[in-house]
Amino acid sequence: MSILYKAFGFLMKICYDIFENLGGYAIALLAFSLLVQIVLFPFSIKQQKNSQKQAKLRPKEAAIRKKYAGRTDRETQMKMNEEIQKLYQEEHFSPFAGCLPLLIQFPIIIALFNVIQQPLTYISGMDSDLITSITEVAKKVAPDMLGEAHNIEINLVRIINEYGAEFANLTKGFVIPDFSMFGSFMDLSMVPMEAFNGHIQLIIIPVATFLSAFFGQKLTRKFMYQPGAATPDSGMKVMNFIMPLFSAYLAFSWPAVMGLYWTYRSILAFVQQVLLSKMFPIPTFTEEELKAAEKAYAAQNKSKPYKASDNAGRKSLIFDDDDEEETTATTAKQNKSIVSDDDDGDDDNNSSGGDSVIPKAPLK
Repeated sequence: MSILYKAFGFLMKICYDIFENLGGYAIALLAFSLLVQIVLFPFSIKQQKNSQKQAKLRPKEAAIRKKYAGRTDRETQMKMNEEIQKLYQEEHFSPFAGCLPLLIQFPIIIALFNVIQQPLTYISGMDSDLITSITEVAKKVAPDMLGEAHNIEINLVRIINEYGAEFANLTKGFVIPDFSMFGSFMDLSMVPMEAFNGHIQLIIIPVATFLSAFFGQKLTRKFMYQPGAATPDSGMKVMNFIMPLFSAYLAFSWPAVMGLYWTYRSILAFVQQVLLSKMFPIPTFTEEELKAAEKAYAAQNKSKPYKASDNAGRKSLIFDDDDEEETTATTAKQNKSIVSDDDDGDDDNNSSGGDSVIPKAPLK
């Protein structure tokens, strides 16, 4: 992890050196976030391609699921999953391939988080001994401003900028980041909670964090492949609100610079997904195309003929021999429109007069 810290720390320092006089830390942080998004872009391409391939397999997978529709017992579900996994293998698709880029990105995101939290280490280039010495002085000068340990370097920058004379000997020759945004309008090293102490403008940061996270994920989802139901359940809707709210809470409790970084990330993630959807569009299928896929699937499975009476009234692939005697001719007639009858050799029955062209799974 130390290698990642140094690499991204070096990148952050370059961004600050370039934009120190062209907008300050806020613009430098935006440039840094953009460069990191570019670095991670190949992993995102991998995820998009995996989603694209999964979407292309949707008609065949839907045909398999329709074959087992209405049967919820464990044996039937296992058989259905086996057929779906076989389809994936034949098409060289892995539903877990999209998870690998996420796992690779996770330590990178942690490294980025630490780089933002430690400006004296990665922008000023101070070693741990010097930072410890500055901390000891800060405890005497402004102990109430040190705050939590995980944000101590950001708070030290604020203390140094306010009590410069006390740290003159220790910070001589080092660049101390300036966290002011739009001149004196906002100090990004301050915690937005201080909005209640007369710094009302700080409330912009947690509000922006919430809005960018909430609307960012909603808009991003419109450009992503969504397997399964298009409408999320109530639990998912709650989570879609809770997570942005939690991000806003953290942005309210931590230095404003952290909330600004999360806001940048949410916006850039949305822009990236829009770009990916244009580069590698997710295929969509009409009802006619789905039915055509069902017909093709039915034709492919004619090598395993069975009679309609084998399927009548069954809710499971597994049943007793005694159950077979209870099958009635009336039930068999009801199922005639949705199964193929290879005994009469008439393919027309598979393409008209029924709700589906997919024969129900043969029962054992």
